[in-house]
Amino acid sequence: MRIVAHHGARLWGGAERAVVRLLAGLQARSHEVLLLYNDEVVGEGARAAGVGAERLPLGGDVALPHAVRLARELERRAPDVLLISFFKKAWLGALAGRLAGVPRVVLRTALSSDVARGLKYRVALRWIDAVVLNSPSMAGPFLASAPAYPPTRVRVIPGAVPVPAISRGGPAVRRETGVPAGAALVGTVARLDRQKRLDRFLDAVAELPPEVHALVAGEGPEGGALRARARALGVEGRVHFLGHREDVGDVLDAMDLFVLCSDREGLSNAMMEALASGVPVVSTPVSGAALALAPLPDGSVPGALVGFDPSELAAALRRLLDDPAARQKASQAACRRARESFGFERLLDDWESVLAGDAGEGGGTP
Repeated sequence: MRIVAHHGARLWGGAERAVVRLLAGLQARSHEVLLLYNDEVVGEGARAAGVGAERLPLGGDVALPHAVRLARELERRAPDVLLISFFKKAWLGALAGRLAGVPRVVLRTALSSDVARGLKYRVALRWIDAVVLNSPSMAGPFLASAPAYPPTRVRVIPGAVPVPAISRGGPAVRRETGVPAGAALVGTVARLDRQKRLDRFLDAVAELPPEVHALVAGEGPEGGALRARARALGVEGRVHFLGHREDVGDVLDAMDLFVLCSDREGLSNAMMEALASGVPVVSTPVSGAALALAPLPDGSVPGALVGFDPSELAAALRRLLDDPAARQKASQAACRRARESFGFERLLDDWESVLAGDAGEGGGTP
């Protein structure tokens, strides 16, 4: 297949990495792929992964000349399928696909809040042949927001990640960040913005014993406010802000527990990477978390699902930190869940089916 994707985000986060990883995997299976993007940070990430990328921005909803420009580029490249991988660009992207006569247009959405609000999305869906969600819990709200859209054209493909590579190992990360030898260490890998609610994580850390340390890996606009909050809570000496890290496998290897504390998510890539690394996850009840942390057939669980109150988060972390045997069992369950439910080759098989239209109108169900 010849696949052209467009991604309109202006940041490099988990969703962007997932799209690039998908395209790289499809390319490795001999498909021809190209990523068009809004912001150069996405292009740099794509090219670093060996995926061809060119800048072709799509602006706001009224930027109709941008849709025309994209349509001309699509006509020139004649793809078999257009993949729109940023929900807010569904309107302009689908319009461009329609104008260019692309045989198949697929929309990928990864956030539980990505539903068909307003007329523009409902119009755009008329030009979209399939919608791919990354968590089963997203299907109901999406279909309720677009009652005219055929349910058989909505597919759920849970995300997948390879096991993050370990180069130096967790002990090296602990040493360089000043975490005392033998200290319990909880942490997260996230974009530092409001959606991730890392203030909730800091509040929970403040309720944990003083010997517990925390890692926060990532960059974003909330970084300054989070550091100030750590100071105000009196935990700045044991909360270590690492900034952007490429050695995610090493960072995860340093942790005893991983925390996901967002208000909204799809199926979090960072959570899946933690599970694949054998790090038990404690998560708020965001989309995808219940699927990832559900008990395995033998009754073991890869972590814990808690409410949005920081005290609940702190209590769950304390329970697992105080019970090494339960934590070890959860680690084994995490690896198994990642292997059995979030395998990357399975994801590529499912995406090939959707992009090629193999499922057809009567195919996969939400």
